Amino acid sequence: MTRRARLRLVVAGLTAAALVILAVAVVQPALRLVGRGLVVEDTLAASDAVVIVAGGIPDREAAAAALYRRGWAPLVVLSNNFTPDRVRELITLGARRLDYQGESRLVLEKYGVPAEAIVALSVPVKTTEAELKLVADAARARGWRRVILVTSPQHSRRVKLVWTREAAGGIEGLVSLAKEGDDFPADGWWWKRRDAEAVLHEYLGLAAIYLGISKYVD
Repeated sequence: MTRRARLRLVVAGLTAAALVILAVAVVQPALRLVGRGLVVEDTLAASDAVVIVAGGIPDREAAAAALYRRGWAPLVVLSNNFTPDRVRELITLGARRLDYQGESRLVLEKYGVPAEAIVALSVPVKTTEAELKLVADAARARGWRRVILVTSPQHSRRVKLVWTREAAGGIEGLVSLAKEGDDFPADGWWWKRRDAEAVLHEYLGLAAIYLGISKYVD
C-alpha cells in the first residue's frame, strides 16, 4: 500500500468516526426523550389500597410492602396473573410450590404485610387492561376513592393511561415506581437489548390503546 493510499485510509477512518460521533450526539437527546416519556410518577397521598400491577416479583411486592408499612394505605391488592400451563405442570409435579399470585402473597408476608391486609383477586388476567379493569371493579364494589398503583418505571406511562382512560371510573390512581433489578435507565436504555426491548414493548402497548386493540396486548 502506498503512502497516499494509507493517508486516504486514515482520513476515511477519521471521517467515519467523526460522523458516528456526530450522529450519536444528535440522536441521543431524542432517545432520552423516548425513554423519559415512558416514566410517570405521582405525588403520593393517603389511599384506600396499594395495588401491585402484576409482574416484577419480588421488587413490586417490596415496594408495595414499604408503602403499606409507611401507612399510605391499609390494604394491598394482588391480581391473579394468569399462570401458564407449563407452570401449573411444575406445580403438579411438585417442582414448584406456588403460582404467581401465591408467590406474590408469600413475598408480601415476608416483607411484613399481614395476611388480613392482602386482597387477592380471584379472576385470572393476561393483559394490563384486563387487570386494571378488574381492580377498578373491586375498588368500586368496596367504595374506594383512591389507590396507589405500583409498577416499573418503563410500564408506568401505560399503567397511568389505561387507568385514566379504561378503568378508573372516578377512582383516583396514583402511580408509584418500584425499582426492579438494575432499574430502567431512561437516559441510556438503548445500550442494553433488554431495556431496548422493554421500550419497544411499551410503545407498542401505548399504540394498541390508541388503536383500540389493547385488550389483546399484554
